[in-house]
Amino acid sequence: MKLIDKYLLANVLVPLGYCLAAFLMIFVIFDLFSHLSDFIEAGTPLSAVFRFYLYLLPSAVIFIVPISLLLAILYGLSQLTRNNELTAMRASGVSLYRLMVPVITLGLLASIAVAVINETIAPWSAYWTNQFVRAETHDGEIDFYVNTDLPFRNAEEQRVWMIGEFNRQTFEMKRIEVIQQREDGSDAARIRARSARWLDGKWWFVEVTTQQLDEQGYPLGPPRTDSRREMVEFTETPRDFINVTKDPEFLSSRELLEFIHAHQHVSRDTLARHEVDLHYRLAMPWTCFIVTLLGLPIGAHTGRKGAFRGVALALGLFFSFYVLINFGMALGKNQTMEPWLAVWLPNMIFLTIGIVFVQRMR
Repeated sequence: MKLIDKYLLANVLVPLGYCLAAFLMIFVIFDLFSHLSDFIEAGTPLSAVFRFYLYLLPSAVIFIVPISLLLAILYGLSQLTRNNELTAMRASGVSLYRLMVPVITLGLLASIAVAVINETIAPWSAYWTNQFVRAETHDGEIDFYVNTDLPFRNAEEQRVWMIGEFNRQTFEMKRIEVIQQREDGSDAARIRARSARWLDGKWWFVEVTTQQLDEQGYPLGPPRTDSRREMVEFTETPRDFINVTKDPEFLSSRELLEFIHAHQHVSRDTLARHEVDLHYRLAMPWTCFIVTLLGLPIGAHTGRKGAFRGVALALGLFFSFYVLINFGMALGKNQTMEPWLAVWLPNMIFLTIGIVFVQRMR
């Protein structure tokens, strides 16, 4: 990396660090005002509150990083322009586009980093914090962790589950019925159990009855009964059943895609909502790259023409982008527009605006 690249990055990374710290602090304080009374009433230990906010931060990255990056670019470039440093660099024979390469690379890397966090840590942390708050407000009630009449379909293994009770905390099940189907969709076997537990990576069924069925659905011989059996043929994990109980906002794009493939039989309205959430998870991380393209020309222009107008323009475009995103998601979930187009269209519009702005830089 050339010295000039390091200098340009330093002028952006330093304010970026301050912006990230400031917005994270604002986010925590704002959320604390919302939940402080719940924590006090529940007598939540301070260490648990600290862990709650530590786990909450990854889910805020998708919103905090883009605005922090935009403000850091605006500040860094405006300072360079105001001090005529960009002019001096260009006078030394370096083109303006070449000078922007390290900042554009930073925006691209930020998008990739946010995409990784958004796919791995963020869904789990958002779900954990949601459950934590709800558990505190329910004062530890056992019923809070129990889902009743939970259906689940494993399309790949052609298995249908109906679970009378499922405890999300202990993974214990009660009143289970599993139907194993053939490739043509007919029932091959019906398995019933009084209860089940997840031990050593396998399901153990208690008081199990297995009835094999012919192609017409009639019993093939007497049923098999076992007081306790390890279900080695079952590949489902507790996470699969927990994902069924989650709202789409707590699922990664991979989990959303698995849900869509496994639940083609549900209503088109439900599928549309999940497809919109899937594309939202894939599209939103690229906001970092888009705001980089928007911030570069506005930041350079701001240094020459004054800060207020440039910052106002950049923030106006930024919040317009989020308004358009939410409007598109509403259209997609109402099936007024194709889910993928509803989510990706704002990206395409503002990416085009950013490219045009960069091409017009002087």
